[in-house]
Amino acid sequence: MRMKQADKILSTYSDDNLMFRAFTFITENGHYGARFYDKGVWQTDEIYEGHNEEYAENAAENYVLGIKKIQPRV
Repeated sequence: MRMKQADKILSTYSDDNLMFRAFTFITENGHYGARFYDKGVWQTDEIYEGHNEEYAENAAENYVLGIKKIQPRV
């Protein structure tokens, strides 16, 4: 799995200890997505076709709060 092409980073989320971070972005095709990091190491990107920016923001925020679990890349 590779990082997706993010045309523009929209927002950044992190926990208090900076262990978990997430960025929301928009692709060149106009789809919103989120990029997830654990201890500074990229884990995965998710693209949310058919959803709005708020949906991506909620995913990013839920990840850094420990609510959203992701499948790390292999």
